[in-house]
Amino acid sequence: MESLSKFFDPDLQQPDMAFLNKLFEFQQAYYSADAKINVLEALLLELCMATESLAAGLIDVERNPAVEVNSGHIDLNMIRDFLLTDHIATSFHYELKNIKGYHVLICSLFDDQRKERLFYLVRNTEPFTLKDYYKVKPALPILNGMLLHLNAVAEISRQNRKTAHLQALIASLDDIIIELDENALIKKVWVRDPTKLFMAPEFFMEKTMIEVMGTFANIFMECIEKLLLTGERQECIYPDFNPDKKAWYSAKFQKIDPTSKEGKTRLICVIEDITAKKIMSDQLQHQTLELIAAKNLAEQIARKRTEILSIMSHEIRTPLNGIIGICNLLHQGTYADPNIREYIDHLNFSSNHLLNLVNDILDLEKIENKKMVLMENEIRLVTFIGNIQKQFLSLAKAKGLDLRFYHDEHIPELVNVDDLRLGRILNNLIGNAIKFTESGHVSIYLTIIERTAEKVRLCFKVEDSGIGIPEHLHNLVFDKFHQVQQASHRQQQGTGLGLSITKGLVDLFKSEIVLKSKAEGGTTFEFEIDFKIIAISEKRFNAAREIIPIRLLPELRLLVVDDNPVNLLVAKRQLSCFGLNAEQAVNGSIALEILKEKEIDVILIDLHMPGMDGYELAGRVQLLYPNVKVIIFTADILEEVRARLWDMGIKYVLSKPFNPEEMHQLLMEVVSTDY
Repeated sequence: MESLSKFFDPDLQQPDMAFLNKLFEFQQAYYSADAKINVLEALLLELCMATESLAAGLIDVERNPAVEVNSGHIDLNMIRDFLLTDHIATSFHYELKNIKGYHVLICSLFDDQRKERLFYLVRNTEPFTLKDYYKVKPALPILNGMLLHLNAVAEISRQNRKTAHLQALIASLDDIIIELDENALIKKVWVRDPTKLFMAPEFFMEKTMIEVMGTFANIFMECIEKLLLTGERQECIYPDFNPDKKAWYSAKFQKIDPTSKEGKTRLICVIEDITAKKIMSDQLQHQTLELIAAKNLAEQIARKRTEILSIMSHEIRTPLNGIIGICNLLHQGTYADPNIREYIDHLNFSSNHLLNLVNDILDLEKIENKKMVLMENEIRLVTFIGNIQKQFLSLAKAKGLDLRFYHDEHIPELVNVDDLRLGRILNNLIGNAIKFTESGHVSIYLTIIERTAEKVRLCFKVEDSGIGIPEHLHNLVFDKFHQVQQASHRQQQGTGLGLSITKGLVDLFKSEIVLKSKAEGGTTFEFEIDFKIIAISEKRFNAAREIIPIRLLPELRLLVVDDNPVNLLVAKRQLSCFGLNAEQAVNGSIALEILKEKEIDVILIDLHMPGMDGYELAGRVQLLYPNVKVIIFTADILEEVRARLWDMGIKYVLSKPFNPEEMHQLLMEVVSTDY
């Protein structure tokens, strides 16, 4: 592109057509280029060359420098400070100034609302004259248009941050955006790609939709009339003017806040090319039966997965119930040979370890599918954690470890919490700490972070002096089926699910678990939980949570229904330890016959039985014998099962394998509660 200075006639006040053509080339380059600032800077440099100036700049309506060029190392900050405090009056079109030895030509640029912007040139040779103003005068409308465009884009970006209803406008800058007044007169047009328009954006200004689009504008005018009448956003979808293009567009109309002092209504029209969306929509309509079939298949697979997990839970936990139950019965006996007691302990440990692995897999599935919910109870928190500590004392002592529990003195005595899930978290963390610590200590801390009259935020921390975890492996410890092993230590047993489940459970409490550790430097896990404080009353008594000494229950008439003979044997023998001679039935039909013949207080029902399953039997008992209290005795622990039983009005569930103390405690609760 040749220099603009070649096209100036110093004897004329108006430039020739060649000069205007060069200006139009810059204008075309600006609207077609992505780097618009670069084009604008090039134009300013050309004007500097034409007027023998060292610097030039544009200042927007907010008195901010929009674009500047400086080839003479001039202190433009000083020039701008002067312009902002003592610039020309808005009634003038130009002014000549001397600012600390620099000659400055200042030109005012106005929009249709008489908002002033400035264009200036700076040189240090001879002063500017009227002839210099006439040189640059033809470029002023073009500079003004470019600056208006920059300001419009900037204003759209600002409005996007301030108002949600303009977000769609900014997001669709690749499309055509038109601002209109209430008479459908076009005031502004924004388009990133001018080729999308059938004429230059400048030629749209101050024309109506009908003048621009002819009879095709009727579809737009209908939307505009509805918008002005109702104030509600309007949209129309229409094909391209040229039917050969096979293109479709969406025009959306909405009001924007008045920007002028007169408070005149302004409308925004956003025209979007929706050809691809229209094609996709048409294809989706043709595929709707396929989508419905896929949805039904997905739901069927989800139901099947739940059924498989339920069956797996039942089929694995049922024999475990027999093994663990017999271990418990054997553990309650006395033996002259100490080896027998050792065998029982090893058998009990192995079976419970297997049970924990099964529980880990099921819990992980529930966490990942967001099927686990918190079930809060009132507990004495310090006592609760103290009991967990006591469970690990023998294991810690066997390794020569000091297991400590520290807590603040002012911890609330009674709080609301899902003690089952909190206990699982602490059991996993304490068990891991003992497993990976060969000497030293494992410490449990419970401290107050924040407390009000009704709530308290507590920090739980489990710290050990064990082998530690290198920092570069911290991001792996919570991965499922992953154990961080170190070459200097022996391989540790386990599935690697414990910490993954722990993290999921902490997330369930809307908290985050934090790991602090380094190799050979011990490990600390900590997390914070908010608790609701429960006021203590002298008459308050929670039978389901208090530790009740095991005592005989000879007055209770009980029926156990289970198709597994080992489970029947274990249940009957354990109940006999409580002083109960329970009736037995191997299916639902026999159970109903016994209920006809004998007075029964409580019935324990297995869910998965051939023929009449536990759900059906429980429903019949509720209907025919409302005074009989129903306990579901099941190896199925899925949340869906608990929810279904709750909907049936059954709140007592004893999971297999069962703990003798839990069975006794549940029976005590059933006896002491009106059902």
